[in-house]
Amino acid sequence: MIARLVTARCLRTMSRATAPLSLVLVSLALFLASPAVAQPPEGSGAAESKATADIADRMIIPPPLEDLGRDYKIRLVYFVPSDCEVKENYRQKIEVLMRVVADIYRREMKSNGLNSRGLDFEFEEEGESDEQGKLKVFLVKGREPAVFYRGEPVDTRRMRNTQTQEIWENTGFSRNRAVLVWTEVGSIAEASPIPQHYSGFAYVSGDMLRDEITELTIEEQIENLLDTTPVQRGEGDKKQPRNAEPQVANGVLIHELGHIFGMLHDSANVNNVMYYGYHHLGRSFDSKTAASRPVRFSPPHARMAAATRFLSEKFDAKDREGPTIHEFSRLEPPKVGDETVRFKLKLSDNAGLSTLVCMQRGGEWNDALVGDIDFKGEKEFEKTVTFTCPRPLGKSKPVMYWINVIDVNGNLSQQQIGWTQVLQEEESGEAEDGG
Repeated sequence: MIARLVTARCLRTMSRATAPLSLVLVSLALFLASPAVAQPPEGSGAAESKATADIADRMIIPPPLEDLGRDYKIRLVYFVPSDCEVKENYRQKIEVLMRVVADIYRREMKSNGLNSRGLDFEFEEEGESDEQGKLKVFLVKGREPAVFYRGEPVDTRRMRNTQTQEIWENTGFSRNRAVLVWTEVGSIAEASPIPQHYSGFAYVSGDMLRDEITELTIEEQIENLLDTTPVQRGEGDKKQPRNAEPQVANGVLIHELGHIFGMLHDSANVNNVMYYGYHHLGRSFDSKTAASRPVRFSPPHARMAAATRFLSEKFDAKDREGPTIHEFSRLEPPKVGDETVRFKLKLSDNAGLSTLVCMQRGGEWNDALVGDIDFKGEKEFEKTVTFTCPRPLGKSKPVMYWINVIDVNGNLSQQQIGWTQVLQEEESGEAEDGG
């Protein structure tokens, strides 16, 4: 739900032979630029063939996507403004990307002991097209040029809202659909949940459909995710592993969908996909390293996702009422040196509460999951809880807190405690005296 917008650009002409273009995918402080077509790696052809053969022996190939028959599905959209060109083979590439995404979600549910068959997608139905049974990808050709959607200067809110409206007009309203959009409007990685309609939009850059990042077959894509051969993207650029861009691109999809499912940023473990864990996504498809879960969801985030109607195997669809957050308040003002934070929580739900996650932003740290509660179906909860800050609070940054709460039937509620300046000890005393 947090914007990570950098530059915006339009793809006018592009072929498999030339791609003089930079990809910018940003998640928080991430900045990864990659202009041109990869140059051949140094070394003999024999050495390269041996390395390729070694990778092939280690690859874990995600299974094909299947229609699971859920009523709550992932909707896939490719949005192209009027002055931009549709990338070749976009449907095949999107299916390759989603096989990776679906496999990570399926495996992480299992690793956390949660019962879920994984994500479900829309497929072409009889009479809709000549491709019955194939993964459905909506191609939405915008009425306006790219600058209309992104604004001048770039306006993130406008970029999101203008595309969403046209997507609804072309695909129908997104109730019961988590919508993942590849857009040629500009570089973006942002998600906005719409929990009251069991929906949400995750926008990512169409740049990731470039040939250098996404292959036409799953076998080639997994090979790219594992290939650490140093390559030089353009003249004067530093070499970087060949798998750097594919890992980030595929990982951003997993991450942004996570926000629609109620996950928040989580820097407690460098392997968390809701942090920067996806920089090592390839290791999850390497038989030598996959068992260590080099990319993962934290247990509370896995529980949160598993409770949504997109992953849950048992819920009452008639229940459309989210948890009631009667109170979410700090008991003391934040002060320099605090290592914990105390909240008064009062929550209730007619069917039963499932999971709560709480994120801290600021306070000398970027977006840390500071606490969680597994309610195990309790209908009422009223307690004072103590959560641990990622590091002692400092004076330089204000702090805010955010909770997501989901019930046993996949209804999500959210609330924030807005920005609060961190006080010095003497300031804290004065605030309490004046209270």
